[in-house]
Amino acid sequence: MGLISCPECRHQVSDKAATCPGCGHPLKPEEAQLRAYAWRAYEYKSKVTIFGLPLIHIVSGPSWAGGGLKPAKGIIAIGNVAIGVFALGGVALGGVALGGIGMGIIGLGGLALGLFVALGGGALGYIAIGGLAVGVYSVGGLSIGLHTIYNDPEFLEKIRHLFGFF
Repeated sequence: MGLISCPECRHQVSDKAATCPGCGHPLKPEEAQLRAYAWRAYEYKSKVTIFGLPLIHIVSGPSWAGGGLKPAKGIIAIGNVAIGVFALGGVALGGVALGGIGMGIIGLGGLALGLFVALGGGALGYIAIGGLAVGVYSVGGLSIGLHTIYNDPEFLEKIRHLFGFF
């Protein structure tokens, strides 16, 4: 164990110390930064399970602070990567998926992939609604599908009736 000089107060301090005991100046800034942001890493998993999955599982935080790409898996999953019946996250996979990339039976997100409904900037699904929409039924700025508001007058009437347009 050696002694070093504190850059702030010039007090002699152990090289193992994280901060100066005299002035409190951090001696190992990278460790101090990790400690300062460690509170941002969070995980909660409910004790109640259904079919072996927790009812609620939440994982969040930057990867270097323990959150990272560890998936949240549960009936209700919330996290950077979420997998569940109801999934909310940067990447969400599940029955109802809401995320930057949402993939599920109903997908909502910047990029949405849905087996039934997809709603997002880019949407791919049986019913697709988005800036770029690809589906059997599609509505969007650029819609590609069998039934669009441009190539199917009956579909256009259904949309007008659904949303109250005259």
